[in-house]
Amino acid sequence: MNCKINALFTALMVLAATTTAQTRFNNLEEVWLYADMHNVLINNSEIESKKAIAGRKQAYMDLLPDVNANGTFTNNTSLQTTLVPAVIFGGPEGVYSPVQFGQKYIYNVGFTAQLDLVNIQSWHNIRIAKETEEINKVTVANTKKNTYQQIAAQYYAYLLNAEALKLAQRSADVADSIYISVNNKFDEGTVSQPNKDIALLNSERAQQTAITAYYQLKTSRNQLKSLLGMSVADSMEITQTLGSFPKNGLDDIMLAEDPTIKLAYHQSVLNHNKYKAANAGIYPTLSMTYSNNTQLNDNEFRPLQSGGPQWFPARFWSLRASWNIFNGGNRWLLSQKNKLTYEQSVAEYEQAKRQSAINDENLKLGYNKAKQLLTKAENIMNLSYDNYSHISLRHEEGLASLEDKLRAFSEYISYQNQYLNNLSEMLVQLYNIKIRQQTF
Repeated sequence: MNCKINALFTALMVLAATTTAQTRFNNLEEVWLYADMHNVLINNSEIESKKAIAGRKQAYMDLLPDVNANGTFTNNTSLQTTLVPAVIFGGPEGVYSPVQFGQKYIYNVGFTAQLDLVNIQSWHNIRIAKETEEINKVTVANTKKNTYQQIAAQYYAYLLNAEALKLAQRSADVADSIYISVNNKFDEGTVSQPNKDIALLNSERAQQTAITAYYQLKTSRNQLKSLLGMSVADSMEITQTLGSFPKNGLDDIMLAEDPTIKLAYHQSVLNHNKYKAANAGIYPTLSMTYSNNTQLNDNEFRPLQSGGPQWFPARFWSLRASWNIFNGGNRWLLSQKNKLTYEQSVAEYEQAKRQSAINDENLKLGYNKAKQLLTKAENIMNLSYDNYSHISLRHEEGLASLEDKLRAFSEYISYQNQYLNNLSEMLVQLYNIKIRQQTF
């Protein structure tokens, strides 16, 4: 008795530990939320967006002055010799005397500040950086959209395979029961060999379908784990099952704005700013510079001692205008190239809007078509199973032949496969609708 209690306690402890470590999802939205934090593509796109924010801030920093501090120590191991006319020192004309100017040690410290007062290019660079930031934000949304689509495909594939496995197991049980009954009658001599072979064939095919559904279920589960950043050893539970679908149509459904349109729009704005930036190259730049330096000359090495030679200041400020008047036509050609790129992006933006509207309309049509076909396929499958059940009862009563029963079961398997195909198409349309309803 104690052994049984200990075994039960151990089993409960293992179950509790498994439940604690298990990640549970009740619906697709919870899976998407988990992917926002763990999917590599989504996380990397968000990092790129943060880089773009830093790039925009960096563009604004270019408006601030450049300040440089400097310090120099020079040891003149040998002073340069210069020839000067000797007449300066009272000597004869035409004679030159060698003279050395300077002192052995020279110390120089100071700072320089430069500020662009007029630089049109800097403001265009800011606009370009801001649009680059917007593009990266939309790229994150577009990455989420594509990743959500992959996740939804695997999520619904898992639910579809779970449904397929359930139906396949039921069919395998029925086929196995039929074969046992036929085989018994064959042993009694009341059933022919071909009928026994057909019953065995149906049983093997039903088991084959169940095996396929089982491994497809495992595969879709692993694919979903991969998209969620999980390892194969991580525990994951999906509690949702396939339920009823919306009965109403989708003609009036509200869809969110497609991130593809936003991306095309901001790309056109970015190319327009690049075009204007290229044209801004014809304008001059005006900058102001201020410099403050002090210098000390000494024949003794005493940089940190007081009371030595005097420091001599050198300060100035200046205004500098720069105008690149001609550079061989490169600036004009760059402007024309950017103009053509901008015109292309505008055309792509307009096409993206038209194509998105068409895709949304086709999405609604595809959903309504899949919903109606699935309803018919489900009705046909259920009617086929009812027909098989009815013929099976008639066969037991001696009112229907074994061939009729086997044929009815084969028809049911065929309609079951048709139902699963329509269910698969319905799920594809369903998650596409769900994605288009998301605001990224």
